[in-house]
Amino acid sequence: MDKQVDKSYYLTSKYANLERFVSYFYQIDLIRRSNARNILFIGVGDGVVVNYLQKNPDLNITTLDIAEDLKPNIIGDVKEIFFKENEFDLIVAYEVLEHTPFDDFESILNKLSKISKNVIISLPYRNSGFEVIIKFPFIRTLFKRDYFRLLLAFPIKFPGFEISGQHYWEIDNKNFKMKKIKFCINKYFEIKFIKKALLTPYKCFFVLKSKNIKDEK
Repeated sequence: MDKQVDKSYYLTSKYANLERFVSYFYQIDLIRRSNARNILFIGVGDGVVVNYLQKNPDLNITTLDIAEDLKPNIIGDVKEIFFKENEFDLIVAYEVLEHTPFDDFESILNKLSKISKNVIISLPYRNSGFEVIIKFPFIRTLFKRDYFRLLLAFPIKFPGFEISGQHYWEIDNKNFKMKKIKFCINKYFEIKFIKKALLTPYKCFFVLKSKNIKDEK
């Protein structure tokens, strides 16, 4: 797996946009909800999420990335990682696996399922549609929630990643259907739930539980 973007790309407005920072909330919140302490974070990116997490003294964050200039704890390829069985409480790989050929997808999942009982990944999902978010005063008091969301999404074909040359594949309605992705994941994990980010359902999060590591008695 070769480095695909220069470090300076993370500072551009095209990358650091509103949808990106909405995604950061989900990345952090899903980790927080996991109650994990010893975490392998694959893919440093611009470092926003990693830097936030590392300020929490209760968390032990180990970073892994193929790009040396991003200064990860471990310089390495996700396709070749090797750790002890159940070495981490949680592994996260946000916006990483689509940067590797799909032929490597199952092999990577198998490796991750042996290193940690809990894994969270995010994958790009080619879809578009209509989204309405309703928020008003006292909504938490009245309904115990932050907002109401109506999302009508449907698959859409657009040439984004073919032009950029950064992604090998994305979830779509042709070659890499959601059904196919779930089938691959289910070989190694139980899918606890799937969540699409607000304002950007293109970012799809999978919260997983390994089938290769047995529950402690």
